[in-house]
This record gives sequence, C-alpha cells and structure tokens, in this order.
Amino acid sequence: MRHVPLAIAILVTAVLGTGRALSAPFEPATIPDAAGVVGHLNVDALRGTQLFAAVGGQAAVDAALDGAPVKLRSIARSLSRSVRGVSFWRDTDHGAVYIETRDSRSLGHLIAKLPATPAPPIDGFPAYTLDDDGSHGFCAAYADTLVLADTLDTLERSIRVLAGKAPNLAGSSKLPAATRQGLFVFVTIGDNALGAIQKSAHAKVLQLGLRTVVLDAGESSGFVTATARAEMQSADAVQKAKSILEGVRAMASLSDVPSAHTLLDAISVTVSGLSLIVSAKLPVAEVARLIRTAR
Repeated sequence: MRHVPLAIAILVTAVLGTGRALSAPFEPATIPDAAGVVGHLNVDALRGTQLFAAVGGQAAVDAALDGAPVKLRSIARSLSRSVRGVSFWRDTDHGAVYIETRDSRSLGHLIAKLPATPAPPIDGFPAYTLDDDGSHGFCAAYADTLVLADTLDTLERSIRVLAGKAPNLAGSSKLPAATRQGLFVFVTIGDNALGAIQKSAHAKVLQLGLRTVVLDAGESSGFVTATARAEMQSADAVQKAKSILEGVRAMASLSDVPSAHTLLDAISVTVSGLSLIVSAKLPVAEVARLIRTAR
C-alpha cells in the first residue's frame, strides 16, 4: 500500500520478533469477502523453525532493529516481543495490514508513540491518522490486533470484519481449495487483482490467462518447501506457461553461479488439469546459506 510506508516499515521490523512458538495460522474469517489479494505470515510458527535459528535468531533481530528509523525503533521493539502473525489484504486499489499480538493492553500505549492524530471512531473503536513524511495512513486497535490501512474506508471494513459484523472469506467458494496453512500464504482471488498484476507484470507467465495464484511456504523435517499453484484459463495457456518456465530453467542452467544450479535442482514444474504447479524443496542449511550470501 503505497500510502502507508509507516505500516510497511513496522511490518518489516516486526515480523522477525522472538518468543515462544504458538500458532497464528491464516484465518479467512478476518478478511473482507471483497479482497482480491490476501497474504499471511505465521510469525509464531516461524520462530520455531530451524531456518529462523540458522539465520541468526534473536541476534539477527536485534541487529535489524538497531538499524530501524529512530522514531520507529521503540515501536518495533515492542512489536517484536509480542507479534504472533501478520496478515494483509487488498482489493483493486486499497487494503490493510493486520499485526496480531499477544498483548492487547499494550497496543493503546504503542499507538500513542506513533506520529498519529485522532480520526472519527469506528463502531466505538478509536481510530487515528498516521502522518509520515507527507504520506498518510490510518490505524486502530481491535482486541490484540493493530490494523493499519491506507484509507478510512478500508480501516472501517477491516474493523467490522474482525468484529464479525461484515461478510468475510470463511467458507467462501472464492478462496481456492489449494490454499494451505504454511508459514507464509499468498492468494489471489477473482479477476480484478489478477488483471492489475498481469497488466504490470514483466514475466511472460503472468501475462497469460490466470484465474488464481496460490503461494505457500513452510518447513518440515529439516527442509524448506514452497509451492506456487497457478490456475489457468485454458489448457493452451498451461502448456505455454510450462514451456516458458522450462525455457527459463534451460537458460539458467548455463550459469556458472553454484547457487543457481542448487536452486534449479530443487525446483520441479508439473501440470494438473488447468493448474501449473511449481514446487521447491531445499535443506534448511542451504536456504540459510543463500540468505546469508544475499545480505
């Protein structure tokens, strides 16, 4: 959401917090039924992974927070101790970010530290306008969740859905059946968001006829796994997309970079009906090495 850089800054610095692993999976019931794009990071589960420990754990988090903007540093530290999960949704033009915490009592104090001014209340919940270097956003606290949005309308829709007063995606036929409960889940729903993605995409695969895209990632038995499933509009589109990906793999295989070959060997491309499925599976140690190399 281009109008809330403050929300993105908080999100980036918060998601690698530390604490005891519990469970904060993707909850469709918290998302408005008109959403076109949905994402969720289960921070509780992330903290309990071998990958989190392998890339530095608490020490890496402390180092990252030391580099946060001064006016956000104390907020980021507070969130890093209590965040359990982060979700976001977006319709054609606007959306919101939810930061689920363990401590509802501290959210009011945390909002007081933000560069925020009171906005009209939403169903009795205090709302605020965020001002950050000329950009504007809005926020509110619902129970243990900090909601950040780019308009008052999306903030109100989020609060009403969280309160059970507006339609949500729970049990919705619009949510692809392939959606899984991984560490990270990303789902496109309907044509509007996909249309915008396809118009702006440089990748030829994304310019083909797509119905839905589902991405999920997780860790199991010492391996990091990721699966991207694209449902296409026709069998011809599936075969064209598969041919494009196989061509890219063939070109990448000519690289003299060892990590490129490691990634290629871990990726498989398969077809199931009108779905193109790209899967990857790598040992945790290898993924950690790639992350450290990229820093």
